[in-house]
This record gives sequence, structure tokens and C-alpha cells, in this order.
Amino acid sequence: MSRWQFWIDRGGTFTDVVGLQPDGQLVVRKVLSVQPDVPGDPAVAAMRELLGLRPRQEINPERIEELRLGTTRVGEWGVDPC
Repeated sequence: MSRWQFWIDRGGTFTDVVGLQPDGQLVVRKVLSVQPDVPGDPAVAAMRELLGLRPRQEINPERIEELRLGTTRVGEWGVDPC
């Protein structure tokens, strides 16, 4: 069974979700990182959309080969200059 791969870059304003479909096609979604009026995590919602699932529908982990998450988000305190 071919499976999806997902790479997520979570930033302070936007989160990019890149999916590699089982057929080798790349698909991309850019979502707001924080959506106070929408329940759940925006990156997970984008993954559900790409997988063809309904909102809040459970994601079967057997459909996913790889999931990587990176972030450039820094706390309000800033970066320690060392």
C-alpha cells in the first residue's frame, strides 16, 4: 500500500503543509497558524483536507508513511543573543 508523506513548517503567522501523495504528486496548503474561531489544529485540518476526509474525522495512521514538523516560531521573549 502506498502512503502519504507530510512535511509541516509551523510559523508564527502561517503554517505550510506539504504533502507527497502516494502517486508522487506534491500538494501544498498554507493556513493561518492560529485560528481561534476554528476548533482543532490548522495543520491537521489541512492534512485531513488533502486526505479527502471530513473535518474532525479520524486520520488512519496507516495512510501516512512520514510526518515531519519544523518550526521557526519563537516565544515573546525573543532570542537569547548568547
